[in-house]
Amino acid sequence: MRIYVNEKKVRFRKRVAQIASFVGIVVLIIGMVITLRIRPENPRYMIWLAVALGALILGFIAAQIGNYNLRHFAKRPRMDEVLDRSLKGFDDKYEMYHWLLPADHVLLGPAGVFVFVLRDTKAPVKAIGARWKQPFSITRALGLFGQEGLGDPVGEALSQAERLQTWIHEMLPEEDVTVEPVVFFTEMIQITKEAPVVPPLLPKDVKKYLRTRQKDARLSERVRKALSDLFRKEAKRRTGTG
Repeated sequence: MRIYVNEKKVRFRKRVAQIASFVGIVVLIIGMVITLRIRPENPRYMIWLAVALGALILGFIAAQIGNYNLRHFAKRPRMDEVLDRSLKGFDDKYEMYHWLLPADHVLLGPAGVFVFVLRDTKAPVKAIGARWKQPFSITRALGLFGQEGLGDPVGEALSQAERLQTWIHEMLPEEDVTVEPVVFFTEMIQITKEAPVVPPLLPKDVKKYLRTRQKDARLSERVRKALSDLFRKEAKRRTGTG
């Protein structure tokens, strides 16, 4: 399998993670120090209290930005790398694009065109229709300790698939291509399925799913090559190598 990654974006977002995390911690410390040192009898107590509150809020936001980018771009293996490893063994007719197309993670191959939305969570998931849920956790809700909330993976996957499909139809109007959305979980979690709108896949499930899709709706070699040329051209444009 051929793998194309927007390394420029990865490097930039890793830098954002480092800076935002550092700034967030510093500003949080400043806010806490002010909170501990001010006294109600101080004539400027309310002003300092507002400054402290503002610092705590800004510090928390910066820390969250840093935490998000650390999880997605600095943690090793990254989520996209876990996905790539799960697909190991496919031949070069399969091509994976990370952050290079109108959707973040796109797989092209004889089985079709797939948009993957990635989730890194250790909690069980109930995939019921379009509404997926996890047991409530304050640490996941706030993104603390490297944990990520489930969010709306179905809506995200459908939106990205629609965006990519619209772009393909604009660039290749003569081709009838359907983009399929998939939600990929990097951890071997428990998933309870009840007619999910989008297939939820674990690392052990991906290759079997794609092989089944290849039997059911195989993409013609002519269309696959046309899409490959289009995707590579766009990847070069976005990275400035074309």
